[in-house]
Amino acid sequence: MTAAPPRAAALTAAALALTACSGGNAASDDGKSFTYWSMWKENEPQAQVLAQAVADFEKETGIDVTVQWQGRDVLKKVVPALRGGDVPDLVDQEEAGVRANLVASDQFRDLTAVYGAEVPGSGKKVSDVIADKYTGTLKKDGKFFLVPYEIIGNGLWFDGSKLPGTAPKSWDELAGLFAKAKGEGRAPIALDADIPYYNAYWTVGALGAGKVDELAKDKTGKAWDAPEVRATLAKVKDLVDKKYFIDGYDGSKWPAVQEKWAQRQADFLLMGSWAPSETGPKAAQGFQFTFAPLPGAKTTVPVSNLGFAIPKPAKKAAAAEKFIAYFLKDTHLSKISTTAKNLTPNPALPVPDDLKGLGTALESLPVSRPIDGIDEIPGYAEEAFYPVNDQLIKGKTDIDGFLSQLAEKQANYWKKNG
Repeated sequence: MTAAPPRAAALTAAALALTACSGGNAASDDGKSFTYWSMWKENEPQAQVLAQAVADFEKETGIDVTVQWQGRDVLKKVVPALRGGDVPDLVDQEEAGVRANLVASDQFRDLTAVYGAEVPGSGKKVSDVIADKYTGTLKKDGKFFLVPYEIIGNGLWFDGSKLPGTAPKSWDELAGLFAKAKGEGRAPIALDADIPYYNAYWTVGALGAGKVDELAKDKTGKAWDAPEVRATLAKVKDLVDKKYFIDGYDGSKWPAVQEKWAQRQADFLLMGSWAPSETGPKAAQGFQFTFAPLPGAKTTVPVSNLGFAIPKPAKKAAAAEKFIAYFLKDTHLSKISTTAKNLTPNPALPVPDDLKGLGTALESLPVSRPIDGIDEIPGYAEEAFYPVNDQLIKGKTDIDGFLSQLAEKQANYWKKNG
């Protein structure tokens, strides 16, 4: 991708601000090019939005951008390069992945200067166009490691044309809706139980924001065996015992069950905000994608940021920083909503029709981390929590079994990992 014309004045001002504030490999950074490895594949809507922004950026600035559409495993390719190879100057990925692969090893560039830079032509700083509620988890030791451009929110999804009414305000109220559906011959809950983190949404959500993060850090694993935890686990186990999950969920292969939900074979789906776009092609005629927060011990909207990060050894970081600020322009960022049908971190931009309920919830409720951030403890979820939680959700263990197995696996995990 190449281009020539001179830079826009506003972009030049932003660039100077960034250059003045940025440290790193200034000697080798001529500001004329950078390399970008993306988490998207070239045919995905987000890739199309980003590719157009790259083309416009090159045309306006004369900076060459080399893009590789690596896909979701992009950071698995970046990490080996950190040990001596050539790293990309810019990457994007979900917040937890950046934290686990770059932040934990202190291999990220501080992006604080980017937050203070102008979004070209807007008269606003990057920090002005990103809602503060999304940035609270994006720092380590006071340094920003991510600039978000897409927001994913988790919660209950249902067909508003068939299930009108207000969102359930408590777990008991939600359980009442499940009981009603079961009594009327419908499957209350859709779940592809071969996806461990989908199973985890139920247990983590019921326990409430902050609780699983706290329990997971107990080196003995015995903190789980507490009366209030048992009481909540009993509510989750009740979903299994009363057969509220759709028949065959425990042997399903994704995306079979979520597609059945979109065809009105189950009432509720606990999922991220990709649910409408992912199941839309299979949805029954007239299906109205409607969102409600999961009412757990603390009602929040679990949110994950997708955004840009720069590896610490990047040689062309200044040019990459300019592009980050450039992409936050309304012209480009709004297409994450209009073209990719997802939420952006800028509350002034449009919300896709299918996500309006989620947008409303985000205006009034606090946010939390998906699965309470335990996926940011390297290996913990896979080694300890997921296997045991899967057994609970699939009805293969009781609460005592869950607590004893998790205590053992968690203690072993921390013995190995300090």
